[in-house]
Amino acid sequence: MNRESTHPPISVALDLPLPAPIAARPRRERLVPQFTHADDSHSWWVRAINTIGGELEPVGRPSSDIWWERAQRQNPNAGDPTPDTRDALDAFTRSLNEDAALNFIGKIAAWLDCTRMASTHLRVEQALRRKPEVVHTRLPTPLFVLGLFRSGTTILHRLLGEDPDNRTLPHWESFDPTPRPEGPARAQGTLSRFLKMADILSPNIKAIHPMDAFQTDECRGMFTNVFRTPQLNVQYRVNGYVDWLFEQDATIAYRHHRRQLQLAYHQRPYGKRFVLKDPTHTFFVDAILEVFPDARFVFIHRDPVDTLSSICSLYAYARSVFSSDVHANAVGAELWSSYLVQGLEPAVQRVDQLPAGRVAHLRAPDLARDPVGTIASAYHTLGMSLGGEARHAMSEYMIRKRLRPGARHLHSAEGFGLDPRAIRDRFSSYCQRFDL
Repeated sequence: MNRESTHPPISVALDLPLPAPIAARPRRERLVPQFTHADDSHSWWVRAINTIGGELEPVGRPSSDIWWERAQRQNPNAGDPTPDTRDALDAFTRSLNEDAALNFIGKIAAWLDCTRMASTHLRVEQALRRKPEVVHTRLPTPLFVLGLFRSGTTILHRLLGEDPDNRTLPHWESFDPTPRPEGPARAQGTLSRFLKMADILSPNIKAIHPMDAFQTDECRGMFTNVFRTPQLNVQYRVNGYVDWLFEQDATIAYRHHRRQLQLAYHQRPYGKRFVLKDPTHTFFVDAILEVFPDARFVFIHRDPVDTLSSICSLYAYARSVFSSDVHANAVGAELWSSYLVQGLEPAVQRVDQLPAGRVAHLRAPDLARDPVGTIASAYHTLGMSLGGEARHAMSEYMIRKRLRPGARHLHSAEGFGLDPRAIRDRFSSYCQRFDL
């Protein structure tokens, strides 16, 4: 494979002494029960910490000014944030204070998260000033994975990452794409520690959506680094921030995204195409096309009843670490009226307007039944070919995955106060079109 880079991607570095989870051995299945309420979703010691902490402000009331000051102390020569990123953190912080109902752990987490993301933003801007030629870096043609959370986007993306022609982002690279003299080891180590702590606090989240620092992962971090993504609403209940975000020009976020991709690709150039995944890409196709005019898309579809109840479970378990005011029915009602439901069909209609060869639709059941064949069909639609090496790598990936099955994740629409019949009625045309 012709992938010249200073630091090879994980798919060509399996012989290096990296702590990547590449050993394939059976493991005991974990059960994630139906979510009910925050108090019932975590270990006794997590509840005890939040109870003892009570109404304390362990690091002060959330303040964007304080977080920027701390980030600049940690990076004294990095300069100031961009005005649009400062505005975004202001909006996010207001919503944390007004909407999030943070518990003790949540207040500490918000302080750590926001300071870290602010620091990364400052370092990204500093790196781009030091090497202005980076913004002229030509990127491979991007292929965006579209689809709702929990619809199969992750397995699709990771399978696509097995194709040696595809450039993807390992989690650490999205988390912190800034160059360092010692290479990516510091970013990898920081993220590994962060994920380990998250696993200790909420092992159910890892069971629902497994993550490590080295696997192909979504480009969420390149949006959190500028505080412009609806994904911040998964971890924290910040509906006021989401309302603000959807009133903004989405190309602001995608132009930052492109510059960070250029920074990452400048350091590790390889691949014929850049495969990018974030479930919220689905709702910003116009912005993507303005910033990436040559973009192509692969759109995955799953039964909306199963998808929506699984999304509710993800949101509920994620938020309940950071707020004790999380109730199953409240999460269901919130998401039923959210952009996730309102924006899916318009997203399909938007990609329908693209010329032939720019979008391929596939079904989650087909991907589960015949992953390599389904991807090969999508490639054909996009005018691409799936080579023998890629087919073999994807098949081997599925063998390893089946030896290490995921958790048994219990969730139902009724468990979140939703009516499956109402969901099917709402998405009747969508279900009929994709035979869901």
